[in-house]
Amino acid sequence: MRVRAVLLIEAACLAAGVSIAGAQTTAQSGEDPTRPVFVSIRPEFYRVDDNVWRFQTVIRYDTATLRKRRWLGGQRGLLLRFELPTSAAERPTFGVHAGLGDAYGQALSVRRVSSRFLYVIGTGLSIPTATNTILGSGKWIAAPAGIPVGVFRRGLWFVKVQNFTSFAGDHERPDVNFLLITPTLLRAFGRASWVLVDTETKTDWRRDRRTGVKSGVQLGHVVARGLGLWVKPEVWWGANQDGSWNVKTGVVWYR
Repeated sequence: MRVRAVLLIEAACLAAGVSIAGAQTTAQSGEDPTRPVFVSIRPEFYRVDDNVWRFQTVIRYDTATLRKRRWLGGQRGLLLRFELPTSAAERPTFGVHAGLGDAYGQALSVRRVSSRFLYVIGTGLSIPTATNTILGSGKWIAAPAGIPVGVFRRGLWFVKVQNFTSFAGDHERPDVNFLLITPTLLRAFGRASWVLVDTETKTDWRRDRRTGVKSGVQLGHVVARGLGLWVKPEVWWGANQDGSWNVKTGVVWYR
């Protein structure tokens, strides 16, 4: 049960940006859901087109709590996340630059409806900490999110709906306002492996609702107690492609 819980926790935390699976599955396994603390390092490579590329390494921390409510029954929890990327990017008119990217924090509230279903609402905040203009947006960005989650015997599904809107920052940089919708299916295999499949749509409200689509498959494995590894290729497809392809990897420590 512990390995199964770890598989669901790692994949959901790292690939989808939400730790809800961890809180839910750990609670089902009978362990203390306030104990898990997750630290991960994610090397990621983005090929935007033939002349533009970006590499970044993201250090990320997640923690989750789930507790019984005294009033009105049911369970609720709080999911906290913080990540800081170091990046390198190249564009024909800017050359190659390396440094810090934009930091990101997130706080989500969990409401467990039943043993098979829960929902999550909250918000993220992108902070303009990038040391160069091509490494970040230059904007403070609010990112409210809602996620329904379903749990089945060997996995789970969820749909993340999150809108990113800039509200402050460098007035010379373009404003941000786009919506991400990400349906995801995760299944554990054997005692130490998992597969995650997702598709994400990105609708840019400032570009006549232009919508791009990318899909990815994550393969993960727990290699030792307290250590998991995964890799995830992604590809953009359809009429409005905001990139070409991505490769993401992850090393995660848990307890």
